[in-house]
Amino acid sequence: MENIEDFLKETGFCDFSDKSIQALAGEIAKNCKNDREFAVSAFYWVRDNILYRVGDWQRKATETLIEREGACTSKANLLVGLLRWRDIPAGYGIMKVYGRKYLGPIAGPMFQKFIGRLSTHVYAIVFLDGKWIKCDPSDDKEFCDNTNYFNSTTRLTEWDGFRDATLNLDKNDIINDNYPISNIDSWMGKRARNAKGIPLKVANLYVKFARKNKIKVSNVKELENLFKKNLKKEYAFYFYLFMFFSYLKIISQKLFKNEKNS
Repeated sequence: MENIEDFLKETGFCDFSDKSIQALAGEIAKNCKNDREFAVSAFYWVRDNILYRVGDWQRKATETLIEREGACTSKANLLVGLLRWRDIPAGYGIMKVYGRKYLGPIAGPMFQKFIGRLSTHVYAIVFLDGKWIKCDPSDDKEFCDNTNYFNSTTRLTEWDGFRDATLNLDKNDIINDNYPISNIDSWMGKRARNAKGIPLKVANLYVKFARKNKIKVSNVKELENLFKKNLKKEYAFYFYLFMFFSYLKIISQKLFKNEKNS
């Protein structure tokens, strides 16, 4: 078990001494009577003001705050920074998950070929009243409200500061769950193997479309069809590039399968 002081330290990625982090933390603290209230308020601020995006996790807390978007890792990192500014011990939990399953149906056929078999999910964890409590701010309210009626994984995560608040993941999709971890800088500095390039760009356009789409769908196939039409109309360049990359990916997977079976 790590020393509790390690969960109060600034790191290269968790750069909470920056004036922008301090200013935000100060604003959040104005209406909070104690550490629990601050932790809950910081959780909700990060959950809904930093919009969820796929990939690009190599972001400092300050960068995430500026961009107002972030992957699970980036959002957890910003929340940890705010909590540590308040001298509340906070850290990270790292889950090893089945990459093509844990996001739920919303990660549909269009993107499955670009998702690794195994993936990692990162969340925040805070030490209050002598115990560690999970608080995962990954999915923003607008995204959840617009998708959870057909994708149960994006059920909105609420937190009262007393009990664990985690995403609605299927336990069968979680391989292991390690926590608490005080420093994930070495992990955040790793290069992406799957979430990159044109597929990543299109995946984030898909997330934005799903967040704003006002047409009710009964399944992810309907959502993907709506998205493809929108992508072709609004971002034709990315549409055709993505189709090309998809074709190449299918060919490479078939070749790999044939070599493996030969």
